[in-house]
Amino acid sequence: MTHSPIFKLAAQQGLSNLKLSEWRALIIALMLAIMVASLMAVLGDRIERTLMRQGSAILGGDLVLSNSRPLSVNAAELATRFDLKVNEVTQLATMANSDENFLLVTIRALSAPYPRGNIALEQPYALPLPKPGEAWAEAGVFERMNLQVGDRLTLGNTAFVLSHKIESAPDRGRGFISFNPQLIINANELQNTGLIGPGARMQYRQLYAGSEEAIKRLEQQLQTNTATGERITTLRSDEGQQNSALTKASSYLRLGALFSIFIAAMTIFLSLRRFTQSQNKRAALLKTLGMNNQQLLRLYLLQLAYAWCFCTLSGVLLALALEQGGLALLSGLIPQPVPEASLGAYFSGPLLGLAILVCLGLPTLFRLQRSNPMQLLQARPAKLTWGGNLPYILAFLCLLLLTSWYLNSLLLTLSLSVILLIIGSTLGVLGAHIARFLCQRFASIHPLGNLLMSRVNQQQRWYRIQIPVICLLFSLLSINTIALNDLLNRWQAQLPTDTPDHFLINIQDWEKDDVETLLEKHQVDDHLWPIYRGRLVKVNDLPLADTMTPEQLAQPSLRRELNLTSSISMPSHNKLLSGNWATENSVSIEQEEAEELGLELGDKVSFDVGGQEVSAKITSIRAVKWDTFQPNFYFIFSPDTVKDLTASYMTSFHLGANSAEVGRELIQQFPTITLIDVRQILDQLQQLLSKLSLLSGLLMLLTTASGVILLYVTLTQELEQRKYENALLQTLGASKRQCMQLDRLEMALVGGLSGLLAVLIIELSLWPIHKLLINLEPSLHPELWITLPLTGFGLFFLISLVSHRQQSMPQSYNTLTSR
Repeated sequence: MTHSPIFKLAAQQGLSNLKLSEWRALIIALMLAIMVASLMAVLGDRIERTLMRQGSAILGGDLVLSNSRPLSVNAAELATRFDLKVNEVTQLATMANSDENFLLVTIRALSAPYPRGNIALEQPYALPLPKPGEAWAEAGVFERMNLQVGDRLTLGNTAFVLSHKIESAPDRGRGFISFNPQLIINANELQNTGLIGPGARMQYRQLYAGSEEAIKRLEQQLQTNTATGERITTLRSDEGQQNSALTKASSYLRLGALFSIFIAAMTIFLSLRRFTQSQNKRAALLKTLGMNNQQLLRLYLLQLAYAWCFCTLSGVLLALALEQGGLALLSGLIPQPVPEASLGAYFSGPLLGLAILVCLGLPTLFRLQRSNPMQLLQARPAKLTWGGNLPYILAFLCLLLLTSWYLNSLLLTLSLSVILLIIGSTLGVLGAHIARFLCQRFASIHPLGNLLMSRVNQQQRWYRIQIPVICLLFSLLSINTIALNDLLNRWQAQLPTDTPDHFLINIQDWEKDDVETLLEKHQVDDHLWPIYRGRLVKVNDLPLADTMTPEQLAQPSLRRELNLTSSISMPSHNKLLSGNWATENSVSIEQEEAEELGLELGDKVSFDVGGQEVSAKITSIRAVKWDTFQPNFYFIFSPDTVKDLTASYMTSFHLGANSAEVGRELIQQFPTITLIDVRQILDQLQQLLSKLSLLSGLLMLLTTASGVILLYVTLTQELEQRKYENALLQTLGASKRQCMQLDRLEMALVGGLSGLLAVLIIELSLWPIHKLLINLEPSLHPELWITLPLTGFGLFFLISLVSHRQQSMPQSYNTLTSR
C-alpha cells in the first residue's frame, strides 16, 4: 500500500472511530491534558518574563548595597575606583497629612539620579530630582488624599509642594514599605522633617551601575569588606516579596495541573487499551487483505497523529482564552503590560500531549501489530508475546522524565510518583479485602449476597485498580477545597471582633505619656512596648562562630537586627513552655528561635544594641501566636537588663469605626509617629487569596472534568463485562430484575467503599498540610465520613441505574454468541 492511500484510510477510520466511546474519551482527555499544560506553561512564562523585565527597574542599579543603619562604605570612592555610576537612597515609611486627610506613605530621599532606570513623570521636567521644598508623588497619593498637582502635603515637621505626579520609578525598596504609595524628595530635605530619630525604620541603599566586569569586581570587594548587617543584592539574586509570592503561586498552579495531567494520562491509557482491544478483529481483517505489520502500525499511528493535531488546535485555543482570563484576574498584582510568552511555552503543552500519547500508545499498538488473522475465528485476543510488560515499564519511565521536565524537578516528580504508587497499591489491596469481607457479611442477610461475593472474588484485579483510582480522584478534588476553606474559616475564627487593626510605631520616650493619655481618652485598650534594635553577637561569652554550626549561623535572624523588648510579665498571647518568668537579669526566647539557634535554658546571650552590649541568661522558652496581630518578639528582656538603653515604643489596638477620628488626632499631635492601618493589608491579602482561589478553582474544574471522563472509561468497560455476565446468569435461570439488582449492589459497594477510603486519605493528608503548610491545628472533619461515602454510593448507584439496560432472553443469547 502506497503512502497516499494509507493517509486517506487513517483519516477515514479516525472519523468513523468517533462512534466508539473509548475513542471519544481519548480525544477529550488528550485535549484537556494539552489545554491544562499549555495554560500553566504560558501563564507561568508570562509572569516570569514580567518579573525579569522589571528586575532592573526594581533594583535601580546593577548592584545594591543596603542596611537598616547608615552604610560604612564610601560610595563616591568606590564609584571612582571601579568607574561606576552611583546613587544613595534613604527610605522610610511615615504618615502624610493634608487638611485632615492622612495616608501611610513611603518616602525616598535621593541624592542623585538612578544609575539604572528613569523616573517617569506625567509632565516632563528638566531636573532629575525635586527642588528643595518640592515632592514628587505617585498617583495613589493624589487619589487617596484627594489632592491635585500644586497642593501642599506635610511630612513630619515640613510641608512640601506636590509639584509632579510619578508614573513609574525604579527602586521601590523591599518589604512592607514597598507596597505604600511613594513620594520622592531631595535628600537635603530629609533632616528637616524630623522623621529621623531613635526607633525610626530606615533603609539605606547605595545603587551602582557599570560594566559587568566592574560590577563583579565591586561585588568581590564588598563581600570581604562590608560591615555586619549590610546586604549585597544583584539582579540574579533578588527575590522580592511580591515576586516570590507570584512565582510560588505559579509553581503551585503548575503542580496542581500535574494532578489533572496524571488523571488525563490514565484516561488516555485506559482508552487506548480498550480501543486496541476493540480493533483486534479489524487489524486481523486488514492483514488478510494484504497489509503487513509495518503498514498496520503506521495506519494506527496516523490515526493518533490526526487525533493529536485536532486536540492540539482546540486545546491550545482554549488554553489561550483561559490564560487571558487568568491575566485579567492577576492584573492588579503584576506589572503591566505583560510581555508575550516564549515560543517554547506555547509548544510545551502540545509536546507534552504528544509524548503522553506516544509513551502510552505505542505499547498498546504493538498488540495490534501482533494480531493474527485466525482471530477472526477465535474469541480471545492475541497475546503480547515480546517483552511482556517491558513496553509499559519503559512508557512509565518516559512519562516520569516528561513530568520532571514539565515541573523542572526530578526529585519532586519521583516523590509524587512513589507516593501515588504506594497509596494506590495499599488502597487496592485494602479495598479488595474490605469488599470481600462486606460481601461475606451481606451473604447471610440477602439472597443475592452469594452471587455478589462470587463476583467480587472473580474480579479482584478490577477492584484493586478501580478502588484506588476512585479514591485518589475523590481525595484530590476534596483536599484542595477543604484546605482552602479551613484556612479561611479558621483564620477568621482566630480573629475576634476586638482584634487590633492599627499599629502605632516610632513613639519616642518624651511622647509616651501623652500618647497613652490620648488613647485612654478614646477608651482604646493598648499596651506600649519598648523597642530596642539589636543583633545577637555572643553565646556564653563566646563569638557565634565558636558556638554554632554553619547551619545555625545561616539563620536569617543572625543576619539582621531584631526588635527586642522588655516586660515585667509575659504577654497574654504567649504560652510558657519551660523555665520560669524571671524579673531580674533574664531574657525569654521564642520556641522556634531557640530550636533554630540551638539555645537552651541557662545559656547567656549577648546583643549589640546601638554599640552597647547587653547580656542576660535565658530563663524561659515561650510559644508565640504570630497570627494574633499583637506585637510579638523573639527575645523579651527583664526591664533591669535594658534600663540604660534608649527605646522607642510601639503598640497595637482596635479602633473600628473611630479610626478616622483617632488617627487624625494622633497625627496632628504627634506628626513624627507612624500609624499603620492593618485593614488595608488584610484587604490586599484577601484580594490576592481570592484571585488565586479562582485560578485554583478553574484548575479544579478541569481536573474534575478529567476525573469524570476517567470514571466513564473505566465503568463503561466494566459494565460491558457485566452485560456479558448477566446474559450468562439469565441463561442459568436468573431473572432480569435480579441481574439489575446485582449490578446496582456492586456499583453501590464500590462507590461507598471508595468514598470511605477517600475520607481516610483526606484526613491523613490534611494533617501535614494544616500543620506544616498553613500553620493550623489539625482537626477531624466528621461531616466527610458521612457525606463522601454517601456521595460515592449515590454516584455509582446512579451510574448503574442509567447505564443498565434489561436484556430479553434473545438479547442475552445474542450477547453470548457475539463473543
